[in-house]
Amino acid sequence: MKNSVFLFLISAQFLYSCSQKIDYEAANAYILKSAQEWAGAINEGDSLVIDRIVADDFVGVSLRGDLYDKQTLIRESKMKANRYYKPKVFNVTIRFYGEAAVAQGNETWTKKADSTSTTNIWTDTWIYRDKKWQIVAAQDLKLNP
Repeated sequence: MKNSVFLFLISAQFLYSCSQKIDYEAANAYILKSAQEWAGAINEGDSLVIDRIVADDFVGVSLRGDLYDKQTLIRESKMKANRYYKPKVFNVTIRFYGEAAVAQGNETWTKKADSTSTTNIWTDTWIYRDKKWQIVAAQDLKLNP
């Protein structure tokens, strides 16, 4: 009898853990907020934001077509941090596929000194692991020279 109760409790816990639902509304808000924070973190060289939202196994494709990983992103954001730009993220669309999400949007980087700007379009792939959403892949494309 004790074995049956034990097996029932283990089975119930397994079924409960498998049936936990992802709060997609909260996830959507988090991903949207994180897209804004990521642009700001790159501009400011804020590695804490990058470390939080970018997965350890992340791979990105730069505007030049180069591959980079999380450590390269953190290192280069610190080296290239300049507060001479004002980034703006807009037109963000987020689609969910179970424990994965694809976020696409635009960002404009405007020079504070002369108001010239460049606009990029980007795609980020997010995965829900260990009860948190993180970016595992990103690709950027410059829309204007």
